[in-house]
Amino acid sequence: MSLKTIERLTEMQKKALKTGVIEVTGKAMNRTALGVVDALLTLYPSLTFEELKAMLPDSINPSAPKNYKSLFKPYTERLYGVVQNGNIRKECESEGLDIHASHFVDANETFKTSDGIEVLVSRSWESSDTATGENDLQKLIDHVAQYGVRVTKVEKKVAFNKGDYHLEIINPPLLNELQQPKKSKFPWWIILAILVMIGAAVFFLTKK
Repeated sequence: MSLKTIERLTEMQKKALKTGVIEVTGKAMNRTALGVVDALLTLYPSLTFEELKAMLPDSINPSAPKNYKSLFKPYTERLYGVVQNGNIRKECESEGLDIHASHFVDANETFKTSDGIEVLVSRSWESSDTATGENDLQKLIDHVAQYGVRVTKVEKKVAFNKGDYHLEIINPPLLNELQQPKKSKFPWWIILAILVMIGAAVFFLTKK
């Protein structure tokens, strides 16, 4: 779990984490959000879907725009969120809704968590959220900074260009620590000492 991974870091490493381990440069707000999720799963490849959802609560992006009907606010009480389980594909199909309008679903735009669950990233990011009036993407950017993800620039996409994002590792040693945290060494000497004590006790008992 990523939070346990962070807890194992030294104080110096925790400070370095907040300054950034991986940078995201995006063209278009939604592609930047896509890059943020990619960056998180790059930093913490062992994340389960439940852990990813805990890191990225739905409250960051509470509602989808009104310009298309969806499974989420403002059409239902369900929060739109940052990421959703891939099983919403079937939900949208059964409701006659276009999932392409609400989420990235192309093969090169989806992810999988360590427990094999497909991750779909929300496509709509409003500078003034339909429900709250807040800047959804800025909330995401501010939130993920604690996990080592830094967004340096959000460029406007060029007309007829779907946009893109770029990831850059800026702290390779800390990246390696997050991806492959050192396991604590098992105290075999304790087991050995116990076995010696048991052996000594058996020896003296048999002597008596």
